[in-house]
Amino acid sequence: MALELRFSHQPLPSWDDDTRTDADERALADRIRAGDIDAFEALYRRYWERLYAFAFRYLRSKEDSEEIVQEVFFRIWRGRAHWVPAGAVRNYLYLAVRNSARDRLERAAVARRRRISQREPAAEVQPDLEAADLIAAVERALTELPAKRAEVCKLRLVAELSYAQIAQRLGICEKTVETQLARGLKFLRERLHDAR
Repeated sequence: MALELRFSHQPLPSWDDDTRTDADERALADRIRAGDIDAFEALYRRYWERLYAFAFRYLRSKEDSEEIVQEVFFRIWRGRAHWVPAGAVRNYLYLAVRNSARDRLERAAVARRRRISQREPAAEVQPDLEAADLIAAVERALTELPAKRAEVCKLRLVAELSYAQIAQRLGICEKTVETQLARGLKFLRERLHDAR
């Protein structure tokens, strides 16, 4: 009830108020186009705080929000001779601030992606080096195995053949493939553990 009373004394904005504001702002825009610095300052004072709060909702940075609003007004003043906002001046201002804020966010995202991508090659090199070291260690360990066991391990690990395919290729039974592979893998694990 108290909330209703508090607001009941405030007049509701009417269509006439919007029309009057639009007409006032259109007159300010015409004066700005003619180079009237007082009209420009009046527009700036009327909208600076609201536009700052609007930009802050996008950017979450006081400095960036201030910069965006100042840039929008600077562009208006710099291009004042040709500044003819389509529609209401306030709509133009909010759209300009929104677009500038989005541009800033996009540039920041691109910069972050660029920084991350510049760091990735160094991060990718380390795993590649580790993988190359591991492959070299496995190859050295395979040379220490008896010839038949080494061949079974290579066919399984490198050629990725099934037990049946290895047995057929080498003319041995699958159980022998399984036994030789188990012994070979145990030896490889021990060698790789020792290499670390």
